[in-house]
Amino acid sequence: MKKGLTVLFCCFAASLFAQGPVSGFLPGAGKTDLAITYSYEYFNQYYFGSQKQEIAQTQHNASFFLEHGLSARSSLVLAAPYIWIGENRGLQDGSLFLKYSAYQNEGVNGKLYLIGALGATFPLSQYPTEVSNPIGARATQLQGRVVAQYNSVFGVFAHLQSGLDVRVSPDNLYALPVVFRLGFSGSWFYLDGWMEYYHTFNAGQDLTVSAGNGSTWLRGGGTLYYPVTNNFGAFVGFAQIFNGRNIGLSSRWNLGLVWKVG
Repeated sequence: MKKGLTVLFCCFAASLFAQGPVSGFLPGAGKTDLAITYSYEYFNQYYFGSQKQEIAQTQHNASFFLEHGLSARSSLVLAAPYIWIGENRGLQDGSLFLKYSAYQNEGVNGKLYLIGALGATFPLSQYPTEVSNPIGARATQLQGRVVAQYNSVFGVFAHLQSGLDVRVSPDNLYALPVVFRLGFSGSWFYLDGWMEYYHTFNAGQDLTVSAGNGSTWLRGGGTLYYPVTNNFGAFVGFAQIFNGRNIGLSSRWNLGLVWKVG
């Protein structure tokens, strides 16, 4: 059981690159989860507002993730991506979150967790935005998340997450994220499937690719994690954007490594 729980903690670090850095787990006081990942993303159709056009783009992403347990109920989360699209490359937008487990209820068949998180994303470099294929919008966002997660004694778990994103620069945008994840964690592997809906309420219309005028999307994917040891493992994942607004209909593959320290 202990090994299965360690797998579950580590694999969430693997899965988070697709849907943001807030999971339904805490690493524990003095313990640290580390992950590095590489992803390849490609689309050949882009929605400018609600109008779809044939435009292709390939993106590569190398990301670093760290979550450190401040106490049994709280943790600090850091994430930083390096992105390159053709000749445009650099550190994009980092994330910093503080998580707190506000409620835990253990029953005969499993345990329910309610977790809150407050954080922000902000540019890590002065990357250009007035180019044909920018790596981002160089925006700063304040973010809040509420997570409900149930872990059964049989290894099956369910995760629901929502909250609010408030972009404070270069302009004000407000967005609602919703993520649902269902999966299984055993002693020798972890597998999940997830769906994400993200909606920007006061979005404009992109006139160029990734112009940053506020996006909406529906995306789904999955993650497979294999623990090489109790504290180290590897993962592969896939994600697909099905539709949206101001977004490319991209397919993404990612792979990476996860360590648990402490």
